[in-house]
Amino acid sequence: MPATTSSDPWPQAVRSLRGGLTAALLFSFALNLLMLVVPLYSMQIYNRVLGSGRVETLVLLSLMAGAALLALGAFEMVRSSLLARTASRFEQILAGPLVTAAARDGTLGAAGLRELAQLRHAFTGPAMAALFDAPWLPLSLVAVWLVHPALGVFAALSALALATLALGNDLLTRRPQRLAGCSQVEAQALTEAMARKPEAVLAMGMLDAIGRRISRLHLLSLMAQQTAAERGGVVLGVTRALRLAVQVGILGLGAWLVLRSELTPGAMLASSILVSKALAPVEQMVGTWKTVSGARSSWRRVRDLLAASPASATGVSLPAPLGRLSVENATVRAKGGRELLRGVGFELEPGDCLAVVGPSGAGKSTLCRLLTGVAVPTEGAVRLDGARLDHYRPGALGRHVGFLPQDAMLFAGTVAENIARMAEAPDSAAVVAAARLAGAHEMILRLGEGYATRLGDGGAPLSGGQRQRLGLARAVFANPRLVVLDEPNAHLDGPGEVALMGTLARLKQAGATTVLITHRPQALQRADKVLVLDDGGVSRFGPRDAVLPALVRPTRAA
Repeated sequence: MPATTSSDPWPQAVRSLRGGLTAALLFSFALNLLMLVVPLYSMQIYNRVLGSGRVETLVLLSLMAGAALLALGAFEMVRSSLLARTASRFEQILAGPLVTAAARDGTLGAAGLRELAQLRHAFTGPAMAALFDAPWLPLSLVAVWLVHPALGVFAALSALALATLALGNDLLTRRPQRLAGCSQVEAQALTEAMARKPEAVLAMGMLDAIGRRISRLHLLSLMAQQTAAERGGVVLGVTRALRLAVQVGILGLGAWLVLRSELTPGAMLASSILVSKALAPVEQMVGTWKTVSGARSSWRRVRDLLAASPASATGVSLPAPLGRLSVENATVRAKGGRELLRGVGFELEPGDCLAVVGPSGAGKSTLCRLLTGVAVPTEGAVRLDGARLDHYRPGALGRHVGFLPQDAMLFAGTVAENIARMAEAPDSAAVVAAARLAGAHEMILRLGEGYATRLGDGGAPLSGGQRQRLGLARAVFANPRLVVLDEPNAHLDGPGEVALMGTLARLKQAGATTVLITHRPQALQRADKVLVLDDGGVSRFGPRDAVLPALVRPTRAA
């Protein structure tokens, strides 16, 4: 997927629209000029050919009209191609950053990708063509006025009435459409969450309750959509009736002017065709206003999502780090302003192993996200060999960092592909080396097809311990200089625990800096330093032999 090189992709994507949309607008001008061919041809047929009976005039007019219509068809194809290419370029620029946003916030990021697809559909659909034709409405009105001023005034008033209906359609349907979209997104997110964790839902009898919640959200979305559709249907019905009334009115007014000898029959027919052509974009906008309104909402949501996503560095490529980690008074706040981490600071040298302990909710997992660059500190900084993590180019930091979250988060693919971090052509030697470093090589060989064993989404059908050991192998793949492990022994049995201790020893021997979230005494014995988190702040930090006795004494006293 193409990645943008800009630190702020939204302005770059907006700039990419200018050239294509400007060219499409110019082609729309040419198309609207060529649309005058049919009424002019009709008027000349009535006024010249039928009156003179000259076949030569008919042939010449027909050839000229045919050439103009061929040009019209070519221009229409070029405009459609321009809009399609412009939409594709816009999507290519934003797809990469939205994938990154999906990794940081799965629900919002996935919704952003859907909104981007809706924007592309709007760019290439009939609504965009109507929007491009609408600015040239005065051109047709001027042509009608040149036929006769009374017809021009009638056509202008008719266009104003239809435009008022289009605005009324927007005002009547905007709120229910927004409610329908929000409810649908919430229902879809809850359905996807239930599908990812069906065991807990089924085992604890939560299916009915969650099903009712999803059904309620879905019903709310349907009711809002029905309200918007009914209101839009009323406006669309009035619009079509008015459109036909205008057509009848222009013919009636033209006939009256013919009877008064102020207009020729050919001009009457031409004015009818001109008014029909002039009002078509306005009527089409009323019919496609749901698409326009949805695209406007999608535009706003994609822009806001990208604005909330941290910008990626675009500077020079930094050298491979040695593993010196420095956290400088880092504070992380949630969207509501609540502090998840508060003034955390410590330093680690290459080869150090830090054990992080603390009660649930102390901020340990947030610290893991901070050290791996997934979360950005609201205040302070996290540095690797002196460089802030957000100074690394997109993807560059990940080559030097290994991370094992509490949920191993394996993906659909082979065991080898998962260890190789979903590389398309994994290096077999590096995969096996990572599995050996994680102590998982023998376990993998006992699987049905070894390293070629295919896994489902989430790592099925492996056990929790097997998934965790594969996640550990993925974390140490390609010898990263910083390895962050969040409760790596939570699902491990005795052999798995022994393998983990061996992995920690080998990482230390290789000079990798390791941060370990754990509560098990055996893992604490492998640590050089211990950091105690409490309510988002550092309670204690120092060498293991200095911190552990302070933790043990209160327990004995109790």
